Amino acid sequence: MYDFSLLPEDTVFALRVALVLFLVAFISFVVITIYSLIKTSAYNKQHKDRLKLVPEVAYFYERGKRGNQEDAVYISPLENIEKSGLIAACSDGMGGLLNGEVVSKYVTDTLRSNYPLQFDATSDNAKLISDISDHIYEEYHLSAGATLVMVHIFDDYMNFYSLGDSNIILIRNGRATLLNYKQNYGAVMIKKCAEGGIDSSDAYKDSRAKGLTDFIGNHKCSVLKTSKPMRLIENDIIIVCSDGVTDGIPMNQLANHIHFDQNISGIARSIKYGVRAIKNPRQDNYSAIIIKMARSIA
Repeated sequence: MYDFSLLPEDTVFALRVALVLFLVAFISFVVITIYSLIKTSAYNKQHKDRLKLVPEVAYFYERGKRGNQEDAVYISPLENIEKSGLIAACSDGMGGLLNGEVVSKYVTDTLRSNYPLQFDATSDNAKLISDISDHIYEEYHLSAGATLVMVHIFDDYMNFYSLGDSNIILIRNGRATLLNYKQNYGAVMIKKCAEGGIDSSDAYKDSRAKGLTDFIGNHKCSVLKTSKPMRLIENDIIIVCSDGVTDGIPMNQLANHIHFDQNISGIARSIKYGVRAIKNPRQDNYSAIIIKMARSIA
């Protein structure tokens, strides 16, 4: 131990001054830190309404084992998101019919030419889709068709539209949920089984299960749409995709292919390579638009 009484008097005085200055500096630091935290908290509360959700977007567009690409995608101009929202659509030309790629491209081109769409005018937007379908019917008389899934995101809300068996999937808190129901015979059979209290497992095995009951190209089609906008939250992931994606990766396994600290391009790559890694010898074309809701200062 040191005996400070042996130090010169001016040295002891200097040490005391240094200790006092240190204590003053430490107390000042604590006070400033607490004050800054209080001010930051107050600022965040005051300006919370300025922290908006902004959709981050990526997509992939892959051909499977088919001879040609019959999927088509449309993403509205990202620079217009604040004014008109984001529209993302995927149309899948129906296999087994003629001109699937022509029909799916006509669908997305028509949506592009009618942009912008009014967010709250869901009936008008559904009518636009129905008119597209009627045009295809008049042109091909059920010899060609396509499916359509489309979302319209504005601020923190989303409307969606669906026709056929493509997918609109929400991944929230690590769990995937299908938002639209499939318009095919499988869904009809499952509904009848449920109403009659019958085991529905056979409905999934029926050879007719994947046959569509409605689609783009059907006369006077019935477009599924949201009755009111759906509220989105931070880190929600929306996948708008053809059924080739979920043929490759079952929906209940999609979240396993996503690391939530990935950026949006990384998420899209993970899903794309996940489908590719399955190496399904009958893999359909698989296309998807991936949207992640991120918090941003307006």
